[in-house]
Amino acid sequence: MLSCEWAQTLTRYDCKPVRGIRGELGLRIGTPFSLPDDAAITLYIIEAGEGHLVISDNGDTFAHLSALGLDLNHHAKSRVLRDIVKAQGVTLGDEGDFKLLTQKKNAPWNFARSITALLAVAQWAREQMSEAPIGHDLIAEAEPYILARNPDVQIKRRVHVRGASMVDHIFDFGHGSDVIDIISPSPQATGGAMRKVGDVLNGPFSDTYLPLIIVDDRTEPRKAENEIGILASLVRTQSFSSLVMPRH
Repeated sequence: MLSCEWAQTLTRYDCKPVRGIRGELGLRIGTPFSLPDDAAITLYIIEAGEGHLVISDNGDTFAHLSALGLDLNHHAKSRVLRDIVKAQGVTLGDEGDFKLLTQKKNAPWNFARSITALLAVAQWAREQMSEAPIGHDLIAEAEPYILARNPDVQIKRRVHVRGASMVDHIFDFGHGSDVIDIISPSPQATGGAMRKVGDVLNGPFSDTYLPLIIVDDRTEPRKAENEIGILASLVRTQSFSSLVMPRH
């Protein structure tokens, strides 16, 4: 049965119970992300038969972008939008809804993919409207993917770990024994991560917590590869692309 308590296995975003147009149980998930003009990106999760769910934006994204002046009913633009979300397994329905059908057991992973798909649509829309690209909350985007690694394990934000220097270091997430930071591919971020990790690995909780650094490699892959190579000499490291890579 769908409930906001169950949704904690998907995300820590805001949740509200709703009903579908045929009375189906559903959830409304408010995200911290936005479309051009600062309209919030919202997802709906509706039961769709035994063991299946539909994750959808209910057509809100298409309607809002159309209201901003984008002619999305033009065949070429609709085709572009379908191509943008296809990589995440999301489709664009005839009623303008971006949706993904998933087995309930795979919902954590596919919820995260739906977020990534709508963020890509929002970025495309900003380009069409000649708006400057904006940075979104990288940590919030990563959260459902981290949780999807093992939905049964509790995830925490801003986890404090004391290092050898007796300084309390803050990691973006705690997931099981992993303490995780999400960083951009820059020498400054790499240097800060290495100092933090070095202090923790030599501190009183070195046997309790396992640091993991995830580097965003999606816009500057070569730069990220270099930073990952440096970090890997000290700590477990992975790229953001590998975090969001489809699982089979």
